[in-house]
Amino acid sequence: MKHISDLTLEYLQDNKPSFIYEYHKGKVANIPLSFDIETTSTYIDNEKVAFMYVWAFALADDVYYGRTWNELQGLVDLLQQAWDLNPKKICRIYVHNLAYEFQFMRKYFSWLRVFAVDERKPIKALTVQGVEFVDSLILSGFNLNKTAENLTTHKIDKLVGDLDYSLIRHSQTPITEREWGYIKNDVLIIIYYIDEQIDIYGDITKIPLTNTGRVRA
Repeated sequence: MKHISDLTLEYLQDNKPSFIYEYHKGKVANIPLSFDIETTSTYIDNEKVAFMYVWAFALADDVYYGRTWNELQGLVDLLQQAWDLNPKKICRIYVHNLAYEFQFMRKYFSWLRVFAVDERKPIKALTVQGVEFVDSLILSGFNLNKTAENLTTHKIDKLVGDLDYSLIRHSQTPITEREWGYIKNDVLIIIYYIDEQIDIYGDITKIPLTNTGRVRA
């Protein structure tokens, strides 16, 4: 895994994806991208609080990490600048269980549109920069473990038990190599899943938003 500072504007510009027109919406980057956070919780003045201590972002087979929300904001700004993103020219970043991540990240971005299926259950959310976070859980219908098992052209295992959730962590807490492997695999599973969906449907704009939206033979 690489720190997000290793992802440069020049690299993104040299590897700019193709953009596919989506009817009435604009253009969408035809590339699988994924994002995940790890959180910890504790009690402060007898009140339970939770916070993010590391996040991961996958672009193709490259996985980058950050430890703060400022670094994530920097990533979104970098994608906008490199790929000339705007509300009519977007990239989609898939998140397995966006409803959970969104509660942590919602205050750190200006949102143009948020589509939810229920209260506190957003399944897609578009930032003003043109980066749209989309839920992959409601698309696959399975947890990450089962999603990994169902992959056909990619092979990867969901690592289990490699991250001790009982520990209270923060942005400076050291992370072991085994823990980094767990974090890396979680976003790679989503990348591989979306990559297969692009192959199945032809391009990213044709992937349904939910599992019930699939056209079945």
